[in-house]
Formats: sequence, structure tokens, C-alpha cells
Amino acid sequence: MRFARRAALMLGFVLPFGSQAETFQDTKGNTWEISGFVKVEATRASETPRQISPNDSLYKYDQRNAFVPVPSNPTLGSRASSLALQQLALGYSHETEGAVTFEARASYRWRSTADLGEWFSASDVSYRSGKGLANRDWFEKFVGVSRPDLGFVRYGTQLSRTWARSDSFSYPIGLANQWAGTGAGFSVMPEALRLTSKPFEDGIGKLTFELSLGRDRLNTELVQQNRVTQSNIAYQPGATEPRLVELFLQYSRERHLIEFTLQNVTGARQSSFGKAPLVGWIGDPDAMSVGGTWLPRRAGKPGQSAAILQGNYWPNPQNMLTYGARHNRWTGSAASCAYDSVQKLCLFGLDPGFNYGDLNSDYTGYRASNYDLMLGWSHYRGLYTYTAGGVYYGRASSANPIEWGQSNTALSLNLGIYRKLPELHKGASVYGGIGWSRVGRLGPAPVSMPDNLFLGFNSHYDRSGSAATVGFNLVF
Repeated sequence: MRFARRAALMLGFVLPFGSQAETFQDTKGNTWEISGFVKVEATRASETPRQISPNDSLYKYDQRNAFVPVPSNPTLGSRASSLALQQLALGYSHETEGAVTFEARASYRWRSTADLGEWFSASDVSYRSGKGLANRDWFEKFVGVSRPDLGFVRYGTQLSRTWARSDSFSYPIGLANQWAGTGAGFSVMPEALRLTSKPFEDGIGKLTFELSLGRDRLNTELVQQNRVTQSNIAYQPGATEPRLVELFLQYSRERHLIEFTLQNVTGARQSSFGKAPLVGWIGDPDAMSVGGTWLPRRAGKPGQSAAILQGNYWPNPQNMLTYGARHNRWTGSAASCAYDSVQKLCLFGLDPGFNYGDLNSDYTGYRASNYDLMLGWSHYRGLYTYTAGGVYYGRASSANPIEWGQSNTALSLNLGIYRKLPELHKGASVYGGIGWSRVGRLGPAPVSMPDNLFLGFNSHYDRSGSAATVGFNLVF
């Protein structure tokens, strides 16, 4: 009973965007569930961030500005920023007399204060283009079947455990972006099969196993698939279908919740943005020759993986310790020039590459790996929750002669306070926080961060920065 109470406490707080669902049941035994949230947030930084123009499209320009000295007169951004994030979900389930449950769920998440007709054009995670419901950036869209003594089978668009569970652990301590938004994992699996075992009990705790297999279609938009060199040799390889394999284990007992996730991905567009959806690599359409010849470069297909151990520990009902350790690995990915014959320029933005070398290596990718750590504490007192936490980004191991951030480290700390507002709505709350971050050296941000401005300041110009955040959250 005591563990059940603590588990309920954890789920109600760690999963703030799905705990207040409205449920309806019709006369045929079908259960319908409507849920969602509205989150409004404002942040003000202590310093004005310095930005570098992304307009140049040459090899020496990249997301991390690793190839040439950064300009001495960068443009200045705004100290103030805001976020409006909304999600709406619809669920269905039906349990038969044989205890078999059929389910379906669809959810969509979008940013900004978009009007009703603009929801689909402001999605939080983008991986589709075109019109119609089939070509929208659904957060989830799956069907499933389960039986208590066998487990679950689900198929469709689903969230990876690598991102979703990292987000659930780090959100309460104000570090969801710093922890779940970084590393070598992917979030949305556009097409996935998930097998979840029944819980196995040992008299002390419960253990659950899960396997997910994800993929997406070929990413061939805006890239000519029949390009050849002047010697009539096809550029290789072509677009690849991204493949994801994820193993998830969860162990729970009275005072502990411990989880391990291992995600391995091949053939996807490489990044260190942990919330990136699973999108395919465009291949190597590059006109770069090898050693002055007209032979295709044949850059290797990218791959990456993330192994995460994270959990919660409750010494008592009023306090919760949160921890996490993550190992990231990338193969590196070539900078690909998808040449536009009409505009007569290279479209590097289609696949900007990751941790690639210089001309001597034909701009192909180098392997990199590192470790990141998370630690936090939450204290519950009535309607209030007080939090403190931090994320450390470790130095990476890489043979790349170009400094891509593999020699850099970073630390991001946060103090927060939350208050539930039952007098307004059972799912309403307000929160505030103060954050401080620092990088180990000036230059490109650590490899496990998606870009140089990720912590609110540009790591090429400033080693540290701080910011204050206030927000309102309504879950329904």
C-alpha cells in the first residue's frame, strides 16, 4: 500500500500531461478518454544572446561554426522568450469478457498560440509535409491489444521510451529540455511495433520488459535521386530507411523506480537533439569528388545509440531523489550538398551532417561518444513542490581533427517552485525557476547538445549565463 501511494504520487507529478483525463463509457461498454494540456511560459535571460547568421551555405559554415573563426560583431538576440505549448489526445478502449482489451489513441501537440485552423502548421515535432490527416505530425497514433496475463502489443506512431521517460523524470526538476532534449536518442517513431510483457513479480518488486521496432519512409524530398557524376557514375549511397530498435526495462518496488533504456538507430538523419523525430538520411547526393577524380565520395550510412539508466528514490512521501546516467554514441555523418540546379546553390539544411571532418577527409563523419549525468531533488509540502537539479554534459571521445565540441563540457543547474491551483481547476498549476549554466571552454557546445545556443547563450562568446522562468500549466 505504501509503495502504491508513492507510485501514484510519482505518476501524478512526473506525468503532468496525462493525469487529469475525462473518461466516458457508452452503453456498449466502450470507454472514451479525452485529455490534453495547455502550457504558457515566459523566460528572461540575464544577458543578451549573441547569434551568428545561418545564411551562408558553404562547407565551412555549420550549426556549430567549427570551421572558421566566429565573427567579432555577431547579431544580438532578445533576452526575453516565451512558449505556448498545447496537446489534445483522444483514447478508446474496449474490454471483452475474456479480459482482452482493444485500444486506440491519437494525440497532437503544437506550439505557439495558433488559431484553430493553424494547429497542423505549428506542430511541436515536425517529420511530415503535405496535406491531409495522413501527412500530419501526429505525436501518437496507434492501435493496440492486451491481456493481463500476456502483456501489450501496439502498432502505429508512438513515442520512444528514450525520450518520453527521460522527459517524465526530468520535468519535475525543471530540466526536461536539458535532459530529454539532448543526447543521441530520437522521440517520435512514425511507424512502430511495440511488445510489452506482463509485470513479473518476485515478492519485493515488479519487472517489466519491452521491445520497440520503429521505422519511417525514405526521405527523398528536394533531393534528386537519379544524379550522376560527369563520368555518369551514380552518387552513392542513396536515401536510407531509418530503423530503430529499443529495449526498455522497468523495475519498481516500495521506495524505488529504476529504468533502463537502450536505443539503437541506423539510417536516420543524425543529430544530438533528443526530441528529434525518426527521419531518414537523404543519402549522399554530394558532388564532392575523391582526390580530384569524378568518383562519388560514398559517405557511410549514419548510426547512433543511447543507453540510459535513470530512476527515482523516495526516502519518505515528502521527498524524491531523481537520477540519470546516459551514454551517447554517433558514427558521424557527412556534410551533404543537395545541389539545387535552379537556385544554383547547395541545400545543406536538408541534412547538415554531424561531427564531420575537413577537406582532407572529404567532409565525412567521425565517430564520437560521451557520457551525460542528471541529479535532482523534489520536496513536497501541501500544494507546493520545491525542486533542485542539474545536468552535466561530458567531454566526448572523437578522432575528428576539427573541434566540434568534443573537448567541451557543460553544467546546467535549476531551482524551482511549483504550486497546484485546485481553487481554479484540479489540473491547474503555476511554477517558477532560476537556472544557471556554464560551459567548460569557449567554442562549439558539447557534442551531446544540439547547438551552441541551446543553454540560452552562445558558447563561442560566453562561458555562462542565467535566466528566470515563470509558467502556467493546465491539464485536462
